[in-house]
Amino acid sequence: MTSGPHLQRLTKRAQFLFVRAGFRASRPAVMVEARRREADGPIGVGFTASKKVGGAVKRNRAKRRLREAARRLLLEHGLPGCDYVLVARQQTPSAAWPALLDDLGNALIRLRANLEASRGPAKRAKAPAKSTESD
Repeated sequence: MTSGPHLQRLTKRAQFLFVRAGFRASRPAVMVEARRREADGPIGVGFTASKKVGGAVKRNRAKRRLREAARRLLLEHGLPGCDYVLVARQQTPSAAWPALLDDLGNALIRLRANLEASRGPAKRAKAPAKSTESD
């Protein structure tokens, strides 16, 4: 048994908003957002589908497909200590399964390169405030 990275679900709105400020990769069947959280730790994953995808049945189907695709690919292509949000698109519920896996895999590979290139802190540093004092 290996003690490698494992998946942890994102459940709070603040977690989704945190990831939204990170990197983004769009493909026809899925959009993936990613952001580094900490140096090491579990891979965070969340799923969302707006009403643009369709009614409740289609949105639930899309999220089920994304959960299974993430279970198959995220441990291989995801980075420990990073959070990912998989956003369903209109083609997600009806896309061919190999095409969905291919789109998700390509997006994760691109995001991995972006996340590894930005090994710095997760938050951007603000510029120091200008002093208005006069002597």
